[in-house]
Amino acid sequence: MGPRPMAWSRDRDGTSDDRSRKQRMKRIQLTAPDYGLTFGIDRALRQLAQDGLLSAIGCVVASDLWSREYLPLRDAVDAVRHHTRVGLTLTLTGPHAPLSVRGRELFGEQLPRARWWRWRDRLRLVPDEVLAEETDAQFTCFEEFYQRPAEFLHVGDDLLACPRIARVVLKQTGLRRVRPSIVSPFPTDPAARPGRAEKRLARLARENGLRIVPRAPSFPTSPGRKALEQHVWRGLNGQEDGAVVLCQPGEVDDRLRRSEPRAAQEARQAQLDFLRSQAFSLLIVEKDIFLY
Repeated sequence: MGPRPMAWSRDRDGTSDDRSRKQRMKRIQLTAPDYGLTFGIDRALRQLAQDGLLSAIGCVVASDLWSREYLPLRDAVDAVRHHTRVGLTLTLTGPHAPLSVRGRELFGEQLPRARWWRWRDRLRLVPDEVLAEETDAQFTCFEEFYQRPAEFLHVGDDLLACPRIARVVLKQTGLRRVRPSIVSPFPTDPAARPGRAEKRLARLARENGLRIVPRAPSFPTSPGRKALEQHVWRGLNGQEDGAVVLCQPGEVDDRLRRSEPRAAQEARQAQLDFLRSQAFSLLIVEKDIFLY
């Protein structure tokens, strides 16, 4: 089912039903978590932010592009009246290099794969001190370049779902002078109650003075437009107000071609084309969704 024309009615006193419509409206935080991966992705995210088509951008400060790309992002965000939230995507996996001294001593020039962290978490062998120092190093790198604290924290590869990793990361995050909100690694099912893992994460966040932001299902990674339209039309039903929806739009460039398979490249381009399209704007109006 596609978008229908907007219908407006008026009360007896001549006022529109804007008030009831506003009560129905729901805000989502459409968030791209991988600024700094490639120039093509970064250009696309800056333009989407300027056009009011992104709510938030997460920065990969472990990327070698961060030192060059932070300033264009800050300028783009400051140039518009609406507020695009800018936060940190904590990156614990390769191909990026660790930023901390202990991280380089343990991992060398490349962080391990996500499965290494999950395996160590299950065995209760997470290197707590290394993880704490790497978390602090990435926060510091963000703040030293961007000259502002991160507004939110997203942990890449959803590693915050691992309880021992979460314990270390949230404890370190709670020590920041300005504490960011925390993006949940668990997409919410409106029909189900929170599970044990979600409750444990919420308890850890409270103990460290942090707030967990609920997560809605991410944009699909299939290259077709229809799946993206259906996701906006039906996939966000019942989600909490202010829930984070992750997306990965981007322009394909040589760096992206070298680092991602073709299917992933096509999915990024499809998401970018969809967000720029009139269809997306019509869908969020019809569904009473706003991004800010």
